[in-house]
Amino acid sequence: MNRRTLLMSGAAIPLLGAPLYAASPANPLLGEWPDGVPPYGAIRPAHYRPAFASALAAARAEHRALTAAGSSPTFTDTIEAMERSGQQLARISAAFFTVSGADATPEIQDIEESIVPDLTRFSNETSLDPVLFARVDRLFRRRETLGLDPEQTRLLDETHRRFVRAGAALAPPARTRVAAINEEMAALGVQFGQKLLADQKASDVLLTEAEVAGLPADQKGAAATAARKAGKPGYLIPATRSAVEPFLTAATNRDARAKVFHAFDRRGANANANNTAAIIRRLVELRIERAKLMGAASHAGFALQDAMAKTPQGATDLLMQVYRPALARAHEEERALLALADADGIDRIQPWDWRFYAERERRRRFRLDEAAVKPYFPLDGMVAALMDTVKRLYDIRFVPRADVPGYAEGVKVWEVREANGTSTGLFYADWFARPTKRPGAWMNALRDQSDLLGQGAIVVNNCNFTPPAPGERALISIDDAETLFHEFGHALHGLFSKVRYPSLSGTAVSRDFVELPSQIHEHWASQPALLRAHARNAAGEPIPEPMLAALLESRTFNQGYLTVQQLSSAILDMRLHSLGALPADFDTQAWEAAQLADLGVPQAVGMRHRLAHFSHIFDGGYAAGYYAYTWAEVLDADGFAGFEERGDVFDRALATKLRREILSRGNSRDPAESYLAFRGRMPDAAALLRNRGLA
Repeated sequence: MNRRTLLMSGAAIPLLGAPLYAASPANPLLGEWPDGVPPYGAIRPAHYRPAFASALAAARAEHRALTAAGSSPTFTDTIEAMERSGQQLARISAAFFTVSGADATPEIQDIEESIVPDLTRFSNETSLDPVLFARVDRLFRRRETLGLDPEQTRLLDETHRRFVRAGAALAPPARTRVAAINEEMAALGVQFGQKLLADQKASDVLLTEAEVAGLPADQKGAAATAARKAGKPGYLIPATRSAVEPFLTAATNRDARAKVFHAFDRRGANANANNTAAIIRRLVELRIERAKLMGAASHAGFALQDAMAKTPQGATDLLMQVYRPALARAHEEERALLALADADGIDRIQPWDWRFYAERERRRRFRLDEAAVKPYFPLDGMVAALMDTVKRLYDIRFVPRADVPGYAEGVKVWEVREANGTSTGLFYADWFARPTKRPGAWMNALRDQSDLLGQGAIVVNNCNFTPPAPGERALISIDDAETLFHEFGHALHGLFSKVRYPSLSGTAVSRDFVELPSQIHEHWASQPALLRAHARNAAGEPIPEPMLAALLESRTFNQGYLTVQQLSSAILDMRLHSLGALPADFDTQAWEAAQLADLGVPQAVGMRHRLAHFSHIFDGGYAAGYYAYTWAEVLDADGFAGFEERGDVFDRALATKLRREILSRGNSRDPAESYLAFRGRMPDAAALLRNRGLA
């Protein structure tokens, strides 16, 4: 998920063939956007700064009008008026930050660095305004007498909570300090992201023919293409997960594996200008200070007050329920890999060995060869599988919109339509890695659905799949296919939203609930019927039945390793943000090493995200929140079990209930109430452990 998801205004999504744009003004960002669609074909970087300046001035004028309203506030002239205000600024922000995450050229980075302080300052002006808070607080105190419906009550409660958590109820000196902290943290977040992207680009590894031995043709061709585009001889492995993990799985040259692993692992920790340690330390210090101003003992304590987990201990207890059996399994897996490595004269599995020998063990145990499997997972085939899935579940269709301009080369756009032909929203897909794209995969909204504003959703999915060589199909793994389904689950959460107020729309839910819609949809990526239909090679031949059976049987293989990697990152995130103070001699790498030793994480396993490049928590809004993936996995495992209990994982009636009770509700009611309405009870960790083969 993108921390910069913002609201946009506009009308309904256009019908096919409707003209998108009238004549553009001097600055298309400030002109009319028919149907709320950003005019990316006309936008140039030079347009952003003046557009932000104009939109900020308009938003400030709207804010002044809010605070100047009559002395007796009403729900309409205060709460609903806030929902309507700032729409021009929101749409320009959404358009810009979509680009800054996916195509951060040096020019875009300069703009981001200059405008984020202005946006943070304005956010502080509004969220810490004592006059506006007094109006909201007065309504909140007499909410039982206002005759509000349930969604209006929820909006009032959530608006009041946001003001309080922003610091609006603090004494003036504390409010001033919170504003300063917010501004500094926003600037540091931008710096972290830019340093990490720069170090990632600088960490690309150039290899010789001998060093790429063992790579299948598609990987080798992509590496040759990447080197050629960089104007270099040989083969280039970008320091991205989508390129590095397949390399570590297939490359037979151990020294080359070590070289590539270290380049990827040390991002942000190298002794250069892009080292992130000082930023991490300062961010943690500021988060602690702000939490204490808010009356909490730590940032984690503050952050989880409005989460389903409620407390850091509650979140940690769940993590440890899964971590302990996963660690035991990881030790078993390591012993099995060492038995294979011993034949090669290796007496200790290193981090750059694990995936290579795990693939050998998987091949031995299940008669599976990743290189043989991958041709049956072309990206276009898995996209077709995704569209087939949501059609069977929700009876929706995708209509290509070649007339809608993307923000970068390769971005595709579809209109999502209901069975009766009405439009649900627009979906932008940006699936391939580029040097200017931040790592990972995410969804963000260009516009949130709102009945109040009369608008449907416009959502974006980003992944970092390796681009294919010219003339070749892009091939992905089944894990990549799950990522594809995961991010589109977030997209459905936005597209299916059916609420009145934009600030309650779509994914605007607690951090440990927002991953449920995404993670439950991952389950369909490995359904046999779907793979029989869409897992096909270039000749159109379906995946062979023995291969499919072995692939599905192996889904719980190596889960000790994968689970320990993920949960060690989540536990360190929670421990770091549970600190009430940082010691004077705090060192990021030393602290990280000490925590991993305390947890007993095998050196060959390590963390999925080292702190130095943990963008989720230092540039992505997941500070003290990375546990949410595991928390939501408990929900999604139990939720998908409901489909299995029906005997048909494509059961339309239950899918309709999932859409009605969870995907369409946004934050219009408590998440636990939504889950109970869907499933009839709350879950425990048993289904998750079964899914991972750890029960």
